[in-house]
Amino acid sequence: MVGTGEDRRRLVRAARGEERGDLLVRGARVVQPATREVFEADVLVADGRVAALGSGFQAARVVEARGAFLAPGFIDAHVHIESSLLTPAGFAGAVLPRGTTGVVAEPHELVNVLGGGGLEWMLAAGRSSGLRVWASAPSCVPASAFERGGAVIGAEETARMLRVPGVLGLAEMMNYPGVLGGDMDVWDVLEAGRASGLRLDGHASGVRGRDLIAYAAAGLHSDHEATTPEEARERLRAGLWLMVREGSAARNLDALLPVLRDRPRRAMLVSDDVSVDELLELGHLDRLLRMCVAGGLHPADAVALVTCNPAEYWGLHDVGLVAPGYHADFVLLRDLQGFEVLETFVGGQEAHAGTVTPPLPGGGVDLGTGWAAATFDVPAHWPVMQVRADQITTGVGAPGSGDARLVVADRYGRGEWSACLTSGTGLRGATLGISVLHDAHHVAFLGGSDDDVRAAGRALEALGGGIVLVSGGEVRAQLPLPFAGLMTDLPPAQAAAALGRVTAACRAHGCTLPYPVTTLAFLGLTVIPALKLTPRGLLDVTAWQLLPREAPPLA
Repeated sequence: MVGTGEDRRRLVRAARGEERGDLLVRGARVVQPATREVFEADVLVADGRVAALGSGFQAARVVEARGAFLAPGFIDAHVHIESSLLTPAGFAGAVLPRGTTGVVAEPHELVNVLGGGGLEWMLAAGRSSGLRVWASAPSCVPASAFERGGAVIGAEETARMLRVPGVLGLAEMMNYPGVLGGDMDVWDVLEAGRASGLRLDGHASGVRGRDLIAYAAAGLHSDHEATTPEEARERLRAGLWLMVREGSAARNLDALLPVLRDRPRRAMLVSDDVSVDELLELGHLDRLLRMCVAGGLHPADAVALVTCNPAEYWGLHDVGLVAPGYHADFVLLRDLQGFEVLETFVGGQEAHAGTVTPPLPGGGVDLGTGWAAATFDVPAHWPVMQVRADQITTGVGAPGSGDARLVVADRYGRGEWSACLTSGTGLRGATLGISVLHDAHHVAFLGGSDDDVRAAGRALEALGGGIVLVSGGEVRAQLPLPFAGLMTDLPPAQAAAALGRVTAACRAHGCTLPYPVTTLAFLGLTVIPALKLTPRGLLDVTAWQLLPREAPPLA
C-alpha cells in the first residue's frame, strides 16, 4: 500500500527539495513505458519509494548511472515458482540479477500436494526471498475429475484463500470443459472468485470460436494459452488480456511477435514454467525482452509488457513505473537491445536474495505396497502420445508406433499406476523418474525396463521426491527435492548443476528433448490436449474421457 502520514509528507518534502532523500541515482536515462519515452533524469528515493525525477536533488547516498538505462523492475504476471525446482529464495537468487523484482506466483503445485497451507507457505517464503511475491489462489485442485492429488479444494476453501493477504485473484481456470459444460463444482469456484472482486485468471488451451466467447462470457479476464497469431487476436477481441508465454516447455513468443508488433493495449509477457538451468543459462524476463526488441518492438513497448501492463492487470497501483510515490523497484541496464542488467533495486536497496526458507512438512512419495512386484504393460490398442519438444500439447500416433514407454504412478499411497507409449523423446536404455507432474504431482517414469522403473520409484521414495536417472538398476544422476517433492533449497547454481547432470545422462541415452525434465512434467496434465496419462489410465482430452483398457470388439 502507498504510505500515508509522515511517510507521504517526507516524500513531498524530498520532491520539493526541502529534505534530503535516501538515495539518488544520478545521470540515468529513464525508460517510461507509459509514454513510450526514454529521457535523461536523476531519480530520487526516500523511504523505499521514488520521490522525484529531475535534477538538483540531494541524498544521503549517490549511485552514478553514467548514462545507463533505468527501467521499472520486471514483473512476471504468471509463474509457477515450483517449476523452477527452487524455493522462493532460490528463485529470487536466479532472477533478481536478471532484473525481475516481482512475481505473481500460482502455487497450485504446492496446493495440489499439501492443500491451502501450500499457498500460505509460498507467500511466507516469498516475504523473506528478496523478491516481491504475490499470489493467485488455485482454482483447479485437482485440475479435473480425472486427477486425484493430495488435496481437494472446493469453493469454501477457495474463498478463504482469496482473503489471504497478498492474494490478487483466482488463478488460471484450467477446467474449461467444466466451465463450458456447467459443472456446478467449477461454477461454485468461479462464483467465489467473482464475489472476491479480484481478477479471474483464465487458461483455455485450444479453445476457439463460440467456445472461447462462452469462456470469456463466464467472466474470465485473461489467457496464456495462445500459440498462433490467430488464437492471440481472437482472445484480444474477446476482451481477454493476452499473456504471451515463453517458458521451458511452452515457447510461444516468437510465433506471437506479429501480434505484439501491433501494440495491443492489453498484453504482457509471462514465463509460466521455467527451469533453473534455463534461468541461469538464458535468463528470465530479460531474455523475453531481447526477443521482443530483436523481433521489431520498440524497447519502451517491450518494457511495458513486463512492468506497467502486468501491474495494471493485477491491480498493483504502486509498482510497474518509475514515478513519484511508486515503490523504488528498478533496474539499471547497459542498453535496450541486450538488456544486460547492471544492478537491480527493490525498495530503493540493491537487491539480494534471502537465505532462509521456512520449513515445509509433508509431501513425500508413497507408491504403495504393490510397487515391489509391479509390471507396466501397455494396452496394445492405445494410441501413442506424440511428445513435442517446445509445447506442452501432445499429438496422437498410431498404436504400437512409439519409442519410449511412459508410466505414471500415484504418489499418495493409493497403489495405482498406468503405462502408455510415447514418441519424440528418443530415450532408450534408462528411466527418467520425477515427482513433479502437473498438476496432481504423481510420479512419472519415461523409458526403461520394468526393473529400472521400479528402481527409480524406490529411489524417489527414499529421497522424499526428486528427479532420478536410473540405468541397470542403479541411480546414475539425481536431484533431491525435499520441499513437497517439488523444490530444493540448494543455491541455484548447485541445483542447475545437478539438473544438468540428469539432462546429460538422458542425452547419453538418446533423449533429444532440450529440457527433458520440464517436458516430462507436463505429460500428465489433463487439461492440455490431446493425450495425457494419469494413474487411472490414458486420457483423450479432446473427447474428455479415459480410454478403455480393453480393446473394443470388432465390428
